[in-house]
Amino acid sequence: MKKSREIPENLAQLTVQVKEYVEELIFSGDGWEQDRQEVKKKKNMQKGRLRQALHRCCLGSEGDRLFVKEFIKEVIAEQLGLVQDDIFRLFPVRREQELNAQDQFEILLYSCLRRYGAGGLFHLCKKYRLPREPSNSCGQKGGNACGGYEISGEELLRMVRAERVDIAYPDLLELLAQRVYQELYGFSFCDRLISQELAVDGVCAGQGAVYVMLGGKKIRLSFLAFKSENELARVVRKLSRNHPRAQLSRRNCAMVLSLQNDARVTLARPPAAEGWNFYVRKFNTVSARELGELLTDENAVLAVSLLRMLVKGCMNLVVTGEQASGKTTLLKALVRFIDGKYSIRLAEGAFEMHLAQLYPERNIFSMQEHGEMQMREILALFKKTDTDVTICGEINEPQAAEAFVQIAQSGGRFTMCTSHHNTTKRLVSYMRNALLKEAGFGNERTATDQVVEALHFDVHLEQDKNGHRYIERITEIEREDENGYCLKEILVFAGGAYRLAGRIGEEHRQRICRFYPEWREEEAAAVLAEQGGRCIKE
Repeated sequence: MKKSREIPENLAQLTVQVKEYVEELIFSGDGWEQDRQEVKKKKNMQKGRLRQALHRCCLGSEGDRLFVKEFIKEVIAEQLGLVQDDIFRLFPVRREQELNAQDQFEILLYSCLRRYGAGGLFHLCKKYRLPREPSNSCGQKGGNACGGYEISGEELLRMVRAERVDIAYPDLLELLAQRVYQELYGFSFCDRLISQELAVDGVCAGQGAVYVMLGGKKIRLSFLAFKSENELARVVRKLSRNHPRAQLSRRNCAMVLSLQNDARVTLARPPAAEGWNFYVRKFNTVSARELGELLTDENAVLAVSLLRMLVKGCMNLVVTGEQASGKTTLLKALVRFIDGKYSIRLAEGAFEMHLAQLYPERNIFSMQEHGEMQMREILALFKKTDTDVTICGEINEPQAAEAFVQIAQSGGRFTMCTSHHNTTKRLVSYMRNALLKEAGFGNERTATDQVVEALHFDVHLEQDKNGHRYIERITEIEREDENGYCLKEILVFAGGAYRLAGRIGEEHRQRICRFYPEWREEEAAAVLAEQGGRCIKE
């Protein structure tokens, strides 16, 4: 039964009215006693669907998120009886001076989604040459470099005006429903940024700042801020509901989890953290792109050719680099070079790469760590699944490192993984120490020999201050009788261009030639000449 309600005077009152209506619908059966049996059954089903959607929408379920938003639109337009004039009064899009920065931002996001699709924000930033370059100082004596990429309120307003955003009644109803939804059930003004609607690489907030990661750049949205620490805490707590086994509390002050939309979430709160914080890294925006799209610098064809030779030649590869340097993106692209007849097994801490979705025609089986099924157990299981190629999402624990070395020697044709090490020497040392600790090796030389047999090439990625990603070097790890191993740079990036720096050693050369007979047709074929390159002694 519809109850008469006063027309809300502002968005806060509207939000309260929608909340009251939803709670009345879910927790009471007023006005249903006289309904016929089939009508009552239908309404109970609708009530159950709404309950389910309200529970799952903040877990990253895009379908339930859209369902709740559509329900809110129906409540605003039909149950509360708001007409066009009422909605334009609540959200005064035609009176610029009455719009705050959040209003402008949400109007711009909706407009760019409608015009340019999921990549609209990136398109706008490129169109208006934003964000601006980092400042060189803080304006304080001494000139300490503390600037970063930023989009200011003035630049936001400039984009809104330049885009000449025209908002009609259906658009405004969508904006209004989104605002109410994110305040009641979503993640405040970060809701669209976290959802799959918008193609951004990530979003984080804490200590009064909001950042998005876009095109490899961490950009501060200086015009946005949470109204209070309590509002930020609400969003962090809502995100924490996705953890399957733990609850965020004063004792358990940090956690890592995944949303149903495949985003990875890292949360922290007081007293361990200085304040409430969340970091969302999205992986649905990382598609299986061609290497030619990823590597665009001069002579990039040499880097692409060499990588193709290494993959088709069944070499064990480790893709290294800092966070956000493009390791996952590169690894996804390298899968294109794997022989179509080979089965692929993917082990991850949490599902991020989704290779089976990107390459549906391939024989790909993926597993993530869960409960007692950790990386070591997953890799051991893969040995019994007719594995040709094993891929590990990230090696960040000694147990995973030890398991990776073992499977690289006996678990199929070749292996690939990622790591955060910034030098090949540190990578080898880390793997060696993992064997000493986890596999019971008592001799460093023996452990080192095992690592060198398992790791053939290190593909190291870098990202400059402008967000440009490139392969800094491709380093061969070659066995040597005297010192155990030596490092040899096969390709380097210098002066804005790629160049070949050495020749691949005889042992690896023979393997590549055996598995990839067409190597002579490659632009980087010179690296397989019989004369070896110069080793860097360890």
